[in-house]
Amino acid sequence: MRKWISVALATSALMVSAPVLADAKADIEARYAGLKVAMDDRDDKAIKKFLTKDFQSVDISGETADADDMITRLAMIPVDPSIKSTSTVESVTVEGTTAKAVTTRGMQMERQGQDGKTHQGEFIQSSNDTWVQQGTTWLLKSTEVQQVTMKRDGVVMRSFKKGDPIPPRGMRGGGRGAPPGGPAGGPPPEGAPPPPQGN
Repeated sequence: MRKWISVALATSALMVSAPVLADAKADIEARYAGLKVAMDDRDDKAIKKFLTKDFQSVDISGETADADDMITRLAMIPVDPSIKSTSTVESVTVEGTTAKAVTTRGMQMERQGQDGKTHQGEFIQSSNDTWVQQGTTWLLKSTEVQQVTMKRDGVVMRSFKKGDPIPPRGMRGGGRGAPPGGPAGGPPPEGAPPPPQGN
């Protein structure tokens, strides 16, 4: 009888916790979507509504930026409607009022190479993000890039993982790295190599 009660209690706990986790993941996915819109619109006030006051972004080279730094660099990047971006929340782990999210962000674009031909470029970035719940709202506290991969016509040209040596700026064949676009599928972060050029 006691064994049956234990099994029943465990089953009930799973039934209760599963929807909570599902709701948290859905809520956080919605927050990512809203943040992406704010960043696409270059709306600094709207962007900050999704971030904690002590927000930090850590790029692939280990450099950190706060919200103001990120917004300033984002504002310098022209809006390019031809760039298609995606953002996928791979997983969310909730512990109390903190959620750890693993995300993959991608950018696809067409660019003319030095060979005069048009190439399909793709930028893929994976990151570990931390969200904290304040009241009923999830706010992004930090985002830390774990891997950056760049492809041309579907072929991997460059790939960097956290901790890998990154070529100094100005020595990547394309000049200074692009400013960070933040955690919502924006432009490549500072420290990431520029898209490869055709030969």
